[in-house]
Amino acid sequence: MTTTLVMPQMGFDMKEGRIIRWLKKEGDLVTHGEEVLEIETDKAIISIPANSTGTLLKILAAEGSTVPVGNGIGVLGAAGEAIPSKFDSPPDFGETAKKTLTVSTPALPASNNPQPTTPQEEPTIRVSPLARRLAQEKGLDLNKITGSGPKGRITKQDVVNFETNTPLLDNTPQIMELSRMRLAIGQITSLSKKEIPHFYIFSEIDMAEALSLRKQVNHAQQAKNIRVSVNDLVIKACALALRQSRFKDLNASYMDGSLHIHAEINIGIAIDLEDQGLVVPSILDCKDRSLIEIAQASKDLVNRARNGQLRSEEFTGSTFGITNLGMFNVDGFVAIIHPPNSAVLAVGQIQDRPVVRNGAIVVGQTMFTTLSLDHRVIDGTLGARFLEEIKRLLENPVSLIL
Repeated sequence: MTTTLVMPQMGFDMKEGRIIRWLKKEGDLVTHGEEVLEIETDKAIISIPANSTGTLLKILAAEGSTVPVGNGIGVLGAAGEAIPSKFDSPPDFGETAKKTLTVSTPALPASNNPQPTTPQEEPTIRVSPLARRLAQEKGLDLNKITGSGPKGRITKQDVVNFETNTPLLDNTPQIMELSRMRLAIGQITSLSKKEIPHFYIFSEIDMAEALSLRKQVNHAQQAKNIRVSVNDLVIKACALALRQSRFKDLNASYMDGSLHIHAEINIGIAIDLEDQGLVVPSILDCKDRSLIEIAQASKDLVNRARNGQLRSEEFTGSTFGITNLGMFNVDGFVAIIHPPNSAVLAVGQIQDRPVVRNGAIVVGQTMFTTLSLDHRVIDGTLGARFLEEIKRLLENPVSLIL
């Protein structure tokens, strides 16, 4: 029995995706969970796994085509199995399907017997998905860039270096098209501010004890090359607070007039992709993860986000958000809620500031935080109690490692 590969939905706002590259050709055997192709969404380039084991009988969407979410892109089945009549010919996805990428692998033949490559065919350029996308956004010719990766693969840094060494343009005014990611960010933030009644709660947290704990933990884990960041401490504190039944509404989504309480705690973290934009993938299953496990998962998530290797469930699973600009010397800011979440915590830098201890003014290390909340779901008193709990956990951080 055949199985149809469909364009997946990588987030509630995703309407379509573009086929970047097929990793398998017609006639290849694939196993369940094995990566079959790469697609580009508004936010990232993602490898898509097979939803069953079988032979790739037919490719329905060519490289470079844009396909609506839920539409078929390939057919899996037993070797030699007849392809359903509705898939005898590839569907027409409109003009976008006729456009090919500036740089791509050679087109695959329609039959299961690949034709020999002729000397006249253009050689394949080895390039990482992130580098390809960055070059396209900047209008750079990959044929002119020398790759420094394995087997001459062009990396993101190669593209950055090439652009840096390219003479600057003059200062004449320019009109530039926004990238797909920048358009997506504009759409989702506009929708969030239009539909979600935001309100905000601010708190200053004394981080002296948390920094001391972090130093001790990092020293103990030095041999294992594990480092806990301030953001990891915040993530762990939020996970502990969200586990409490009284704060279940902060781990929920407002959908069609109903409140959907999530069983899992998946904390989305805002990750800067330098000049490309922002993605908010989530660290899954934070409910029972230790501080060390969160630190490892966070580092892995950031690395894979910047290399275009995020999984679909990491894009769609967020139940609560955290965004941190402390590393950019930002004292405090207000964040926009990322739908379908009902809350996001904005974190600023830790700075030496005057604090009162035992009736005396001393120099402390404090951090400003802002909790943005969906007033359809959460009232002010509940939000205040939640932020108060975050403050308690971070100012008494031994609970973060118990």
